[in-house]
Amino acid sequence: MFSGFSNLLKPRVEALGLEIGASSLKLVDISGSPPTLRAFASRPIPPGTLVDGVVAEPATLAQEIRELLLEARTKKRYVVSAVPNPSVILRTIQVPKMPPKEMEEAVRWEAERYIPFPIDEVVLDFAPLKPLSEVAEGEQVEVMVGAARQEAVAGLIEALKGAGLTPVVLDVKPFAGLYPLENRLLQEPEQVAVAVEIGAESTSLVLLQGERPLAVRILSLSGKDFTEAIARSFGLDFLSAEEVKRTYGLATIPTEDEELLLDFDAERERYSPAKIYDAIRPVLVDLTQEIRRSLEFFRVQLGDLSPEVGYLYGGGSRLRGLVGLLTDTLGINFTTPNPWEGIQVDPRRFDPEKLSEIAPEYMVPVGLALRGVSPLD
Repeated sequence: MFSGFSNLLKPRVEALGLEIGASSLKLVDISGSPPTLRAFASRPIPPGTLVDGVVAEPATLAQEIRELLLEARTKKRYVVSAVPNPSVILRTIQVPKMPPKEMEEAVRWEAERYIPFPIDEVVLDFAPLKPLSEVAEGEQVEVMVGAARQEAVAGLIEALKGAGLTPVVLDVKPFAGLYPLENRLLQEPEQVAVAVEIGAESTSLVLLQGERPLAVRILSLSGKDFTEAIARSFGLDFLSAEEVKRTYGLATIPTEDEELLLDFDAERERYSPAKIYDAIRPVLVDLTQEIRRSLEFFRVQLGDLSPEVGYLYGGGSRLRGLVGLLTDTLGINFTTPNPWEGIQVDPRRFDPEKLSEIAPEYMVPVGLALRGVSPLD
């Protein structure tokens, strides 16, 4: 699986998983073998701390991370984090099979054609999509290339170090969210799947065959668009609309019985399932169309490969009924994976119902934490 910007630092140490989003931080502490959950915590961050994927206020972010560490009561000071999607470019390219050092130069040269920034202003990493031993001499090697703006990487590292943390890996979110799925993907090495993460400010799609990523696309549509649609429809500010979305959001047309049950409660009647659905329906239509176009683009580029199953997660995926809607609309059997699957959890310390409730939002931070207990090769 693609290893992100792992060439920054590679010590074999246990590290925290920390997702830094546009509106919140999520931290997970996993230790040992088998992996065991030690702590998790989340915290909102002030608006404007991140702008277009770049840390605009490193000191503010550092202080918020310090508060999060205190809340989690963890003593670990190594961390695996991820570069925000708006600052990352992911592309699949082909280069001739050659020794690793020469391949690094060839990838950098070829990547210039696909990266909309000067090549000397990005941090670049790459990984072949299959072992080089399986590629015959003279054949082309498919390579996944990740590039991040230097200012985004520098700002992230400054904030992490300002919080007293030592970054061991900076990954990319579309791949970090796949680590909790690894055992499941290995069981079906030929199965084509699509992983869709709906985040606060972007949506990522990764097409996979087994555990091998084939293509990636990052969409601008996100959970924020659902919130803004609710805000417009009900005349709310953004934070109030976000609360309404989380409390009343339904992505399916409600039944008549559901509507009748709400008549006694004026607040719930105002935000009834039908009214919420009417507010967010244009965004749902746009999102499903964008996913459909992306899958068609993948199919054309990769020779008629179509996903058999889909995995849906991310904070924006928590609209009830969204899994069924995408399944029906796209003809792909979507499920919401459980990032805690395969992790030892003490029910005396952690409420299983709470973990289940927040599961869609924790695929990326759990994935980052799993990298923190794995050999970082």
